[in-house]
Amino acid sequence: MRKILLLCCVLCFSCVGLFGQLVLKGTVLDSTKQEPVPFVTVYFDGTTNGQTTDDNGQFALSLKGLELPAVLVVSHVGYRRQTLLIQDTEDELYISLSVEGQLISTVVVQDRNQRLKNIQEFRRLFLGSDEWGERAQIRNEDALLFERDYKVQRVNVRSKYMRNMTLKANRNNIEWAADSSFYVYDKALNLQAKAKVPLEVELPDLGYTIQVDLVQFLTEYRAGRTSHLGHYFFIRKEGQEGKVRARHERNRQRAFYNSSLHFLRSLYAGTLSENGYQIYEQEKDKNGKNKKLKAFDIAPYTHVAEEDQLEIKGLAGRNLIILFYGDAKGRPLPANKWRRAQPVQSGIHIGEETCLIRPDGTVGDSDLAFSGYIGSRGVAWILPSDFNL
Repeated sequence: MRKILLLCCVLCFSCVGLFGQLVLKGTVLDSTKQEPVPFVTVYFDGTTNGQTTDDNGQFALSLKGLELPAVLVVSHVGYRRQTLLIQDTEDELYISLSVEGQLISTVVVQDRNQRLKNIQEFRRLFLGSDEWGERAQIRNEDALLFERDYKVQRVNVRSKYMRNMTLKANRNNIEWAADSSFYVYDKALNLQAKAKVPLEVELPDLGYTIQVDLVQFLTEYRAGRTSHLGHYFFIRKEGQEGKVRARHERNRQRAFYNSSLHFLRSLYAGTLSENGYQIYEQEKDKNGKNKKLKAFDIAPYTHVAEEDQLEIKGLAGRNLIILFYGDAKGRPLPANKWRRAQPVQSGIHIGEETCLIRPDGTVGDSDLAFSGYIGSRGVAWILPSDFNL
């Protein structure tokens, strides 16, 4: 009996030793002075896992529950942001940050420099136009810089009435022809945004503050498409108890169901139907025109690859339709209750021959783009990749 107990103790201590190794340690240095840089934000992209460096420029991040490889982001005002792909924790990291040159806003003609209008449009497109998006706040909007591409547009004036109505509109961005037969103006084609420093975004409905290192934001009006690329660090609001905490938990559950995270996790686990999802594809006739919808079985195109990733192969260029069946609270319905439910429609475009999905529902560099309901939700609905119900 004593030998068995001793063996159990040895095994327990061995497990403690193994779990103790699941830590990524490192030091951040100034590349010129080779001195430690304190108060640098170091985090795993898209998670709540991060911290700031101490006075010695050091950090130690737990890897428990984190899917590797993962992107580590190192960000500090006045320095160039660095991203590193972390494969394991064998070696301690030494990260050198170089000083960032001063970012100067592009000088534009006065009638295009409508900053308030740009900020309002950016809020709506970035955060969302629903109630959650309206309640979300960007604390440091002064860090945003905007640019637009323009195209000269000509409008023929065919009547005196039309000319008078245009003059009454008092538009200061148009130029009339000498004979008043037409006028031209600069038509905005898009809205582009970048930020001098990380954006601080408050999400009161989900109980998170997000640091967003915005890499690129672009809205293309003609295509009706908005895309943004960045790195996200989620900070939970501590000290929230009672009704406030319960509300955050309910809202996080609501945001999780029928999200890209929920769909991809369900796809990885092979439980799409159990989680309220059904996939369709639109058939085409001989002339390439759309016909009726047909149920699509994605299972033959998927298999588990290396590092426990799910590989989608052979669907490059395909557009699939996703239907989600949920109850009044947005929770998945079992298949036997779908008949009476009204599904919510989304779409997914598979852009590459091979796409990889991780167990946590993230895709890394794989080209998967969502549209419809899932694709239209703003940052006010975003959840960290390490979120679990």
